Amino acid sequence: MAQRMMGVLGPKPISLSEFKRLKEQLENKIENPDFDVKTLLEDWWDVPYYFDFDQDIECLPSIRDAAHLYVLLNYLLFGRSGTPFDRGKFYRQFFKNGTDKIKEFIASVAAGKPASLEDDVQVDVVMGSIYKIKKYFLENNRIKDIRGASAIIKYLNEEVTKKFLSCHFIEECALYCGGGNVLMVLPGGQGDKACRQLEKCFFTIALTAKVAFEYISCSLNELFSDYRKKIKDLHDRLEERKKIKVYPINPDSDLQEIVIDGKRINFAGVERLSSCGEVCRLCNVRDARYAVDTAEGKMPACPSCMRKNEVGRIEKAIFYEEYERIVGIPPKRDVASISDLKDNHGHVAVIYADGNNMGNVVMNIGNPLQNMYFSRKVDYITKRCVYNAIRKVMGDNARFEAIALGGDDVFIVVPGDVSLEIANEIINGFDQGFDHQITMSAGICIAKHTTPLQSMLQVAQSKLKSAKALARNWGMKCGTVDIEVIESNISIDLSRSRWALFPSDNSKLAKFIEIIKRMKATKGIKRSQLYKFRHAARELKPYEFQLFYAYQVARLSQEYKTFVEGIAEVFGVDPRRFNGLIEKNGTNKERPFLSPWEDIVVLWDCIGGGAGDAT
Repeated sequence: MAQRMMGVLGPKPISLSEFKRLKEQLENKIENPDFDVKTLLEDWWDVPYYFDFDQDIECLPSIRDAAHLYVLLNYLLFGRSGTPFDRGKFYRQFFKNGTDKIKEFIASVAAGKPASLEDDVQVDVVMGSIYKIKKYFLENNRIKDIRGASAIIKYLNEEVTKKFLSCHFIEECALYCGGGNVLMVLPGGQGDKACRQLEKCFFTIALTAKVAFEYISCSLNELFSDYRKKIKDLHDRLEERKKIKVYPINPDSDLQEIVIDGKRINFAGVERLSSCGEVCRLCNVRDARYAVDTAEGKMPACPSCMRKNEVGRIEKAIFYEEYERIVGIPPKRDVASISDLKDNHGHVAVIYADGNNMGNVVMNIGNPLQNMYFSRKVDYITKRCVYNAIRKVMGDNARFEAIALGGDDVFIVVPGDVSLEIANEIINGFDQGFDHQITMSAGICIAKHTTPLQSMLQVAQSKLKSAKALARNWGMKCGTVDIEVIESNISIDLSRSRWALFPSDNSKLAKFIEIIKRMKATKGIKRSQLYKFRHAARELKPYEFQLFYAYQVARLSQEYKTFVEGIAEVFGVDPRRFNGLIEKNGTNKERPFLSPWEDIVVLWDCIGGGAGDAT
């Protein structure tokens, strides 16, 4: 892997004296038999572990991951089916002074040195994926149903998977569970059975979520000596599994209840329809078999939508709890519907974002220690940059809905008038979190609050593609963003951009936001004049507009001239040569010039900083 990427695959080094102090502190805690060592170590996931105080390793493992792998290897090598395995014993053994063959093996793996275990055994490496998640979430526009779907996916990915491992193996078999993805190492001969059991279990609960599991068999030494290739082969097999899976049209199961975060959710008590033939009013696709309570009264629902509805009624938005845990205070307003997120102009925004070049990074991870650390760090940074961005922009009035937030995926809904600032802060936080070695791109769709989320997501996905293309084609060292504002029911051509600035890199977006906020806060800036510039740029030929612009600027106040210079700089134009239009590079004879006034006028209400003039 490229040298520059090593910094994202392991924690930053600390002084040896600091490590010794922390290690002693940890050893004193784990000696207490009442402590759950694994839970305790979750707080140490970003602290490096030194096997040898003289070691020189470019990519150190974390304390949490090194101990986790030690317990897993002991289980795979010496655990016996049907015999209890004392996980706590091996966690404590790991932190005792002295070394053993497995510690030496892990140290060599972390250092990237050739290593092999004397007592090699066969294992099955299992990979699972809940895919096409957005489709599962957005079968209707109801917040409670979307929350229910989100809670079910999280429940499957974390609680159900870990419970399955605890019943049949040990939790440490999971290298990663989160963001809809699972990676685990099981004793040899268990892979096929585990894949089928997990697929069946996930289906029984979610019914319509797309789920696939696959495995490969190899020895431990083969896995560690060629980890990159083994994981790639497994990923390819999983993709083939997805292609051949067939799903029932009207799925159902006899599941009576589930328990999420200690809350018992009863499905058996939901009213069943006495007759058949009705279509589910929530998804408008499958056959209805239940009558569920909604704000509009009883409504026929299919089994899948019924479960989302029941979970969503009982389960509080899981992302609100995470927000409170990270920023320290809860959001001020609960969100009962998308309409609760509208700004003063009735607009909401979908922000859809993910990391750039993540697939290449993942496919080049060299060992399980890097895999565990990177997957956890991505999840950690993504959630914190999203919640901190919302808090920074909206303060105590924070209101949002997070539909999907895990791994490097971001899918949130916020008021339209803060969307650009929030997206800018999210990208900035993500890029800084990875020291700009990995960056994030975002697509934004702003529309009336009555616009279906499915439609807004499609637009945001298209804008994300163009933002990522900019990052890829120009080798950007910072994140990128593209945007669309749906102003009417008229169809829009997503293949053509009407903007002068977008798609843009995040640094230009930050400057653009700052200028608009300052313009809105300046009393001398009249919005009517900006509309006049936009109208003239649309109607006049370029040379005619340039004459019109020169005349208007000459008679306007000094404030306009100051901001015009700032606008020119955002678009990379010398302010002394700026004539109101942006000359395009290239040979596009149809549009040799672009109008920045379109960006300024349309996005005026999408950025905070002042009330501005009435339209």
